[in-house]
Amino acid sequence: MSIALPSVLDTPAASVLHSTFCDAIGRDESLLINGSAVERVGQACLQVLTAAALQARQSGLAFRIDEPSPQLAEMANLAGLDFLLAA
Repeated sequence: MSIALPSVLDTPAASVLHSTFCDAIGRDESLLINGSAVERVGQACLQVLTAAALQARQSGLAFRIDEPSPQLAEMANLAGLDFLLAA
């Protein structure tokens, strides 16, 4: 499933992302995510992204965040979650 992240990844966005990711994983769909539009990232969304990455990989599905915005890349690196970003 191809998913474009919104510009603001705050606490309200976390519940929407969680539902989207759970639905996709439940259908055995890989998560191919575009992070180019992200301007702000909160802790709740970082937690949801991390949980989705781990669950997808445990289910044998791909998880990849392509084109992370500078803000998303910086927050992922600061939180030690740079493994979430495509190389």
